[in-house]
Amino acid sequence: MKLTVASEPRNCVLAGILLFLFLAPAALQGQGLRRTGQKRADESGPGLAARYSQDRGIEKNPAVIYATGFESGIEGDLKKRRKGVEILKSKKLARSGRACAKIRATRGVDAGGDLQLTWRKGVDRCYLRVYCRFDKNTVTPHHFINMSGHMPTYKYRFGGGAGIRPPGGENGKFGTTLEPPNLDRAPKGRKGWMFYTYWHEMRSWQTPGGKADGRPNAYYGNSFMPDDQRPFVGREKWICLEFMVQLNKIGKHDGEQAFWIDGKKVGHYGPGRPMSAWIRDRLVTKGTWYKNPQPFEGFNWRTDKRLQINRAMLQWYVSGRAAKRGKADKNIVYFDNLVVATKYIGPMSDKK
Repeated sequence: MKLTVASEPRNCVLAGILLFLFLAPAALQGQGLRRTGQKRADESGPGLAARYSQDRGIEKNPAVIYATGFESGIEGDLKKRRKGVEILKSKKLARSGRACAKIRATRGVDAGGDLQLTWRKGVDRCYLRVYCRFDKNTVTPHHFINMSGHMPTYKYRFGGGAGIRPPGGENGKFGTTLEPPNLDRAPKGRKGWMFYTYWHEMRSWQTPGGKADGRPNAYYGNSFMPDDQRPFVGREKWICLEFMVQLNKIGKHDGEQAFWIDGKKVGHYGPGRPMSAWIRDRLVTKGTWYKNPQPFEGFNWRTDKRLQINRAMLQWYVSGRAAKRGKADKNIVYFDNLVVATKYIGPMSDKK
């Protein structure tokens, strides 16, 4: 092959100009895509779990904070809270391996129990993925799985704080709970999965504008329920749940939260998404109160960068009021294959 361009400066310059004009539109278009809503790289593929059959070895991935399949019981920084928690040895029932966690709430005796994970070095972005299985007779729990951040001096770091808007800086906290759809067909039950969220800018249930009116217990978790979810058919089957929290830069509303069911994203809330409207303590995207919709403002989770995500909880809280809606004396849920990481995890790989 005869190469002549490099030996002729004017031809080289001309060739360079022509090449730039040819490639520039494609390059600029690619940059535009990156600026205008491409999925984050760690959420566009199958996730960390795709590399590890049955999650074996996933705990060695540098992005993983904690992982367990409960084969050796409750290990490390994962701790039992309240009653009703046990490790069930059953290859037939477990999602993988030979064991899973079982949490039981006994009506008239206790409200269930929790498995709580706390880590010392907090993170600004965190994913929790776990498999859950609802017993055929269980009622809808009062609260379910949770991720949060607590300053060491937060007043209610060992429990409590319901009805109170927490500080966002020193002595502060934020937290979000992924709640299941209505399991017991109550007339006013939840129609889909949703976030129930506490942070320092949360809104009150007491007035349409979300302001407290002076009565006590003005702030309970704000509701974020995506519309048009498929009907829930999840009893007595393993469901893959994953949710994410991204903290804000100090002084900005660029925080996010999102969740996936069986690997499919159902809800994502962050700066500019979704188009929505507030009514009291609920963010709505359709219906009677969907008036003057605006792009969601994003979350200002904190005002102090020391407040980071440092706690996750597999929670099974069946209050006395919730227990009365069902007929069973024992309300049971099972958990398996818990992973907490700083990158998207995704459903477990069953490939050998």
